[in-house]
Amino acid sequence: MTGEGVGRPCPACGGALGAWRHDWLFRCRACGLLHADFTVEIPDVAGGDRVDEARREAGLETVRERNNARLLEALAAMVAPGARLLDVGAGPGFLLRHAARLGFAVEGIEPDANVIATARAQGAQVRHGYFPDALDADDRFDVIVFNDVFEHIPDITAAFAACARHLKPGGVLCLNCPNRDGFFFKVAEVLDRLGMGGAHDRLWQRGLPSPHLWYFAPRDLTRAASGVGLVAERRLDLDTVQIKGLWSRIRCVRDEPLLRSAAAWVFAVATYPIARLAPADAVVSFFRKPG
Repeated sequence: MTGEGVGRPCPACGGALGAWRHDWLFRCRACGLLHADFTVEIPDVAGGDRVDEARREAGLETVRERNNARLLEALAAMVAPGARLLDVGAGPGFLLRHAARLGFAVEGIEPDANVIATARAQGAQVRHGYFPDALDADDRFDVIVFNDVFEHIPDITAAFAACARHLKPGGVLCLNCPNRDGFFFKVAEVLDRLGMGGAHDRLWQRGLPSPHLWYFAPRDLTRAASGVGLVAERRLDLDTVQIKGLWSRIRCVRDEPLLRSAAAWVFAVATYPIARLAPADAVVSFFRKPG
């Protein structure tokens, strides 16, 4: 933890962040945006990761394939064929490969040395580094995508400004983020208040090399995007849980206690029908750069 949360301006509404229930958690007093004061330790050299990437990707394959298809279908309707697409935090290249099949001209950025080799081995054009530092000053894109990534970025005000600079006029910013109004997150908050913080910690990815630093509602992102002139265009609710692959996804953290993993699996399966009717835990927000 960095100790810099209290008093930090809220990047959504400009209010002040105040301490909230844990020594690492902060909440905007005005709009409710949540911020975790964790240290990010993404490895720039392969090895030593707490996450079993092969197991994680196997667990996410089904849900990501479906969600990526819906996300890219929406983008294809918003931009011209052959649009230049940048995937920030491209990981092993799931979205890049899918987008390329649909005719997008794709490239990515990925800071984690443990996954970038996988993407490159499958032919993806991925720069090693952070957004926007890995870009050239004159790079411009029709689409910039943060697919389960934006919530990991320490300075989202600077990230929004960089997106506005690197989008072409008429370009689209696509943010797929966890939703603080979602069903699983609300349940985890209730359990945390009752002294059962395991689910809450896991949703924040506490203790992992790249934890969640923010939990947004879509309205938070709309406010922040408007500050750099980006206009909200549409939203898309996504699934966050599929039974197929769920156990591999839960067990991807190498030192996770087996009993805690089992409890998470039972809870997810038992509440799956309810979760599909409740507010989504992942929402994609699309923003347009005027021009």
